[in-house]
Amino acid sequence: MKNNDFLIISTADWDSPIQTNKQYVSREIANLGNRVLYVESLGVRKIQIKKKDLLRIFKRIINNILIIKKKEKNIWVLSPILFPGATNKKIIIINRAIFIFNLFVAMKLLNFKKDYLWTYNPLTPLYLNIKKFKSSIYHAVDAIEHQPFMPKKLIKNQEIILSKKVDKIFVTSKNIINKLKIYNSNISYFGNVCDYEHFSKSLTTHFDNIPLDIKKINKPIVGFIGSISEYKLDYKLIYDVANSLKGINFVFIGPTNDNLHHSNLNRIKNLNNVYLLGYRNYKYLPSYCAYFDVAWLPLIHNNYTKSMFPMKFFEYLAAGLPVVSTDLESIREFNKLVAISDDISKIKISITEALKNKNSNLKNRLSLAMENTYQKRTKKMLMELN
Repeated sequence: MKNNDFLIISTADWDSPIQTNKQYVSREIANLGNRVLYVESLGVRKIQIKKKDLLRIFKRIINNILIIKKKEKNIWVLSPILFPGATNKKIIIINRAIFIFNLFVAMKLLNFKKDYLWTYNPLTPLYLNIKKFKSSIYHAVDAIEHQPFMPKKLIKNQEIILSKKVDKIFVTSKNIINKLKIYNSNISYFGNVCDYEHFSKSLTTHFDNIPLDIKKINKPIVGFIGSISEYKLDYKLIYDVANSLKGINFVFIGPTNDNLHHSNLNRIKNLNNVYLLGYRNYKYLPSYCAYFDVAWLPLIHNNYTKSMFPMKFFEYLAAGLPVVSTDLESIREFNKLVAISDDISKIKISITEALKNKNSNLKNRLSLAMENTYQKRTKKMLMELN
């Protein structure tokens, strides 16, 4: 499929520190010879008076001066300025008018056709007429209504409307299929995947190219890469495991969520064998993975993670790392290549065994990761649209 125009409604800004499905899928669609107009987050969650949110608003104002910006070949980004976290009907109407005007101008400037609407935002029906596009897709990758500060009731109601109106639904978790299939039978499951070419660089990273901040930490190292958030990670589990495996260092790389209960985070940080290195640029992540001995997914059990397929799973495999994870339904089918358990004693044993046999099943790990890439998955999804 090529020479089509795709309007992609995202829930993340293009330059977000953590790159997700939204950016990857946009790139793959563009790489296949299509044009993409990527609409940044429409401010679904309630604004918090935090430095991070204020910086985003300031950046959005600056970006909006130019209406649209070309970011990569065949990709333009639209950053509409709307009232964030709107639940009041009058504010929603104002937001819709602002968005429609911004979108109209952007599409006119690009001579953009209404070929495909590809949305990640369950509130899309509030902002535009879905039926004006030749084809419409809802890519449900998270149960975002269960993220902190989200208007849960509004999201649930609008997601039902969206699911009924779109032509196709793609999901990344079987739990989301069960939630949405009663509203639209044209629904397909495609789990999360990875940028294999990028993360497999870990396998050929020379010691001299390992970042100094991790190289000074003694091995063995159990590592995690991703957002450090209480609604995603099990802080009690992390503390208990790290505290009882004092001969192993635990390294966490990723931005720390501003809304954390800092006492819970500080309890972990106070352990001598736990290191929170903070956000690191995406291009350097393979170099960090190269110094890991084992990768860990210490995910908490809640309504959000119940519908999660952790993106890091295949990224870890692509880096050649043995993986230990809490018991998530989405990765149970890969239990021959990942040690799964919620029991602290079993997790400790799994980590210890993985350290002893880190090269066991390496070929199979890489083979599985190679089959689960954004390139292959996007092509399969587009074939279903045909």
